Amino acid sequence: MGILDFYYRVGADVTWDLLGAAKSSATLREASGDELKRAKDAGESVRVEYLPSGLGGFGYSPPPLEVHVKGNRILRVLPSHFPNTRVWEIKTERGTFTRPKKSVPHPQMLAYKNRVFAPTRVKYPLKRVDWSPDNPNPQNRGKSKYVRISWDEALDIIAEMIKRTIEKYGDTTSILVQGDGHGQSGFLHTLHFYGHMLFDKLGTGWTQQIRNPDSWEGYYWGSRLAWGFDSTLGEPYQDGAWDDALQNAEVVICSGCDPETTTAGFSAHVSHLLIALREAGVKIIAISPDLNYTAAVWADEWIPINPGTDGALYLALAYVWIKEGTYDREYIESRTVGFEKFRSHVLGEDDGIPKTPEWAERITGIPSWKIKALARMWAKRRTSLAVHYGGPKVRGPYSHVVGRLEAYALAMQGLGKPGRQFLRFWMSTRANIKELSPLPMYPEVIAEARSYVPRTEYAFVKMKPPAIPLIKTLVPDAILNPPIRWQGSGEQHSHTEDMFEKFRYPPTDEHPGIRMIWNENSCYTTCWHGYKFIEALRSPKVEFHLVIHPWLENDALFADLILPALTDFEVEDLTYFARSEVVGVAHHNKCVEPIGESKSDYEIHRMIAQRLARELGRPDLAEAFPEPEALLREFYERTLAHRKYGVSWEEFRTRRKIVVYDHPTWEEWVDIKREHGYGAYDTFMTKFYRGEARLETPSGKFEFESGMVLKYDSDNPERPPVARWIEHDDLPTSPRREKYPFMLLSNHPRYRFHAQGDEIIWLREVYKVRGPDGYLYEAAWINPADAEKLGVKTGDVVMIYNELGAVLAGALVTERVKPGVVSVDHGSRVDLLSVDDRIDRGGAIDLLMPNATRAYGPEREIKVPEQICSAVLVGVRKVDLDELRAKYPESFDRKLHPIVGPTLENYIVQGGSCS
Repeated sequence: MGILDFYYRVGADVTWDLLGAAKSSATLREASGDELKRAKDAGESVRVEYLPSGLGGFGYSPPPLEVHVKGNRILRVLPSHFPNTRVWEIKTERGTFTRPKKSVPHPQMLAYKNRVFAPTRVKYPLKRVDWSPDNPNPQNRGKSKYVRISWDEALDIIAEMIKRTIEKYGDTTSILVQGDGHGQSGFLHTLHFYGHMLFDKLGTGWTQQIRNPDSWEGYYWGSRLAWGFDSTLGEPYQDGAWDDALQNAEVVICSGCDPETTTAGFSAHVSHLLIALREAGVKIIAISPDLNYTAAVWADEWIPINPGTDGALYLALAYVWIKEGTYDREYIESRTVGFEKFRSHVLGEDDGIPKTPEWAERITGIPSWKIKALARMWAKRRTSLAVHYGGPKVRGPYSHVVGRLEAYALAMQGLGKPGRQFLRFWMSTRANIKELSPLPMYPEVIAEARSYVPRTEYAFVKMKPPAIPLIKTLVPDAILNPPIRWQGSGEQHSHTEDMFEKFRYPPTDEHPGIRMIWNENSCYTTCWHGYKFIEALRSPKVEFHLVIHPWLENDALFADLILPALTDFEVEDLTYFARSEVVGVAHHNKCVEPIGESKSDYEIHRMIAQRLARELGRPDLAEAFPEPEALLREFYERTLAHRKYGVSWEEFRTRRKIVVYDHPTWEEWVDIKREHGYGAYDTFMTKFYRGEARLETPSGKFEFESGMVLKYDSDNPERPPVARWIEHDDLPTSPRREKYPFMLLSNHPRYRFHAQGDEIIWLREVYKVRGPDGYLYEAAWINPADAEKLGVKTGDVVMIYNELGAVLAGALVTERVKPGVVSVDHGSRVDLLSVDDRIDRGGAIDLLMPNATRAYGPEREIKVPEQICSAVLVGVRKVDLDELRAKYPESFDRKLHPIVGPTLENYIVQGGSCS
């Protein structure tokens, strides 16, 4: 290993301590004049803390924020710099490529201190005024207000409800625990898994909400039937992928992805990779319904496509390749099975419909001549496909079809040959690899990055009984329409066989079903099937809804009890940055004192465990939640910083503060690759192409005809052994389009991360549209041709609707979205004008998303319980705000912050104090 780089600041002194590896001795470098001047200017009372810079949850962060603190005040938030770290380099015939020695965080992280003091911040425990254990009044969730209570009263309520549940139902398996990520990225205090842990330790069971694959839907439920890759959620291993791309690729297709936007909230910016592609002379083609931020800046060509129709494009490409003989026949014959049956479908021999470019044009909206040109270019030039999570193309109805057909297209052009790769812009050293990093990295750093943060297994692994699994996508139906039956737990760390395992909820007719909800995320309503979940929350079956969250937003609006949680800025914790190609660990103290009576997620569950330990005579419950420092120290002492270099916990937390691991030189990296059987520019798929590696399929080859489907579910018409085109109700060719003429595109947002950060004052004016009433509406991108037909202009308020309900948005008329498509980013805060009429003013577009049960109908077993977050049909019309004001005067007369909108005081009973 090379140099291990430590930064630390002590008062006004700034030094970097470099601990050498085997080839170099320890050295101490004197601080430069500029560094000393910066420290002197800051003043001795200014301290620097290194905080998490992402909002993916799970205890992992991109490289940290540098936060400057003076007293109890956050002065500024800056990107992290690591000037003495040796960053990776890739040497090719086209030049040498590397990354900057800094990490630019997501915009909302740079503005995060504003979020700490947001006007929606919950400062004290709050109880819904008309809820009681004996009279929960579920019909008033989302309508009635809250009153401040003490922590003792809140703990009494929780303990009483748990004891009542045991007495009434015999155990606690009727308690649904929703805690699975999508939160702050602190190591210990702000994790969202302690509800699972609490009931696991209690031993009386719980309903474990299984985190579905979320943004990887089409790959998880579809692609891995073709090529395996269970541990990567169905995407090919990325070992050494960028070495090959920069040396050999001629074209990279950004397929439905926007890495400039999406990566930063999860794994830091990747602009340097896009720069490297351009400097290497690689042509970038973007295929997406919108000219997104990556496409606008980096793409040489934009090919607009209707949302969720990429599968039809892949079939038409295959048709051209078959007809013109331009697919890789030797690869197909030696590395794949079942191609002839796929060929038959492409040519229409099985259904009478040849999948010609002209056929695909009606579905995709791409002219047939463009499809033919793309097919010929792809076959002629060394072309790789690039994604981030996969984008909206694999997050719509029947996304498993898109995922499999995409894999088929890649195989037809020799996936794994030089310059023909599947590339991921999400640079996570801890995931998506088999042995080696996508970019040069020491194996021991990879091993550390891949170590799991304790407690996060509750998000990734289906727990053993008495826990009862329930996939997240079916939660509303489990409450409203039990029993439900489905295949596939959705467990991320599962084998492909799990996709065919049968589940039922409730597990027996005698089971009471869900009676209590323990919610640590508070984002279900704005991230997944919102209106249906709201209906479920208001069901009389749900006796108690507990929300633990820092802000009064989204799910918390329907809570019976809200416990105020802390932000990362208010706790002492570790920042474990393994979610990028820069890996390390940092310690941070509190930047500010806790707001009001807020406590961290860990502290809250520790208090509950202590209360239950006393009342149930179970001291082991309290012992399961030790002092926080013990857990921080335990984890730190497993890191390279301690194990290899002997830096003590005390020295680390008081002096060192941050550790950043070096990358190997290019020559070292080539040697590392050779030790693992790779050439300098080889990838895992290169080894498969050469016959040196097997895929994780029954045959060990790429499977056009899935051995898994043949074995477990060969008669399933919706997921047959060979993927085929499936007509459904949300296609642009569907008769349903007469009623709902627009295709809805919903991307990951640029200025928040999923549902997180929509209350940040400094950012809202950047991406919202101010309506005629002064309210900041979520933007709806509408093509000028459509806007003219609708009679709307930028700044008008439109209603987007389907059979589930309606959402208001601010029209943003732009050529950056194709005609027939309306684009609204997901994650905006819920602000209902009417719970009963299902009209939302906040722009929470996922309120309109159906779940998998719509395609299957009542009482049918759901074969593919995938999540739908985009590519559904909707109607759009201009609204008359005066009419809405007259109909919903109370909602329009609420006191609003000029930028944030509804604030905490709107939800507190008159005379109640939460200041």
